Amino acid sequence: MLQIMEATIGGTKRHLYDLVTHLDPAHFDVEVACPRRRSEPHGDTSFVDDLRAAAVTVRPIPMVRALRPVADGRSIVALAALIRRGRFDLVHTHSTKAGLLGRLAARARPATRVVHSPHGFYFLNFEAPWPRAAYRAMERGLGRLTHRLIALSTGEQALAATVVAPAKVRLIPNSFERFTPLPAAEARVRLGLPPAAPVVGTTARFTRQKAPFDIVEAFAAIHQAQPDVRFVWINDGELRAAVLRRLAERGLLEATALPGYVPNARELLPAMDVFLHLARWEGIPYAVMEAMTAGVPVVGAAAIGTSDLIEDRVTGRLIPPGDPAAAARAAVELLTHPTKARTIRAAAERSVAKHHDPAAMVRATEQVYFELIRRS
Repeated sequence: MLQIMEATIGGTKRHLYDLVTHLDPAHFDVEVACPRRRSEPHGDTSFVDDLRAAAVTVRPIPMVRALRPVADGRSIVALAALIRRGRFDLVHTHSTKAGLLGRLAARARPATRVVHSPHGFYFLNFEAPWPRAAYRAMERGLGRLTHRLIALSTGEQALAATVVAPAKVRLIPNSFERFTPLPAAEARVRLGLPPAAPVVGTTARFTRQKAPFDIVEAFAAIHQAQPDVRFVWINDGELRAAVLRRLAERGLLEATALPGYVPNARELLPAMDVFLHLARWEGIPYAVMEAMTAGVPVVGAAAIGTSDLIEDRVTGRLIPPGDPAAAARAAVELLTHPTKARTIRAAAERSVAKHHDPAAMVRATEQVYFELIRRS
């Protein structure tokens, strides 16, 4: 089996690592094709390094995030040669770019069965009708080359059924490995935050999908309502400079800790009293599951993926996408009603533990593979 991924950062990276390191070796001989590092400000070789440390065979294939016809053509040729040479029974592609390159490359070996996991459909990134329609049409075309599509949430499942035959779609929620966060006091020291001030934070990448300017406006509204609140934003991304300018325009730089990209940032989540996740679309967000597990109540935009994790006023707060004022009101409500926040926190921790078991995700994915192998 060949797993193909270009997006070697964030939640997709973690999902694929958890999958390939837990597949039953008695049934699956797994290799991973991916770039050595992703073209991001904080892209590194950690994904490849971690896979090799786990004795997973990695085939480095150059891939770039943006559409680049010449570079993409080279990637397709390299992947096609690898698929033919390896005589893979299964190819499983992850996210938009690898889904494009890998599904086209798999045509080089007609006997190979193809599985695709979108991890969030990229066409949702566009508000203008024509680019959204163009990317949706691309997904429909690639859907004809796909034998199974794995959706991570019910929202993604419904959307998937509009671009591939519904009979091809399987729902397998993301898994989540438990972790041990730092004590709140230690996390605040590491982030340079005051010990007693209320803190609202996020780990959103500075990229369009994560709605960073909505986060800035939410911070501004929270600060206006409760001037003693401090903010922390742990991550990096291509929009970082523009976001910092907006924070400066809103007079928020002094109130906001900006440590950049921090490996294992989830360990620092207890520094926050409220976690914001305002992404416009997701597969299913690890960041939200991490905050829920760390005992931090979440205010999330009711978008695909996030709304599968949060039941409003039970396991968190859901607000309309693109409404930072509503996000601010929900955050202030949690800050000023600690009993309500504690109740939500406890329910959220139970929900993640119950519904996102790693073993269940791996076994369900194996069943998809077995189904295709039997049919071939």
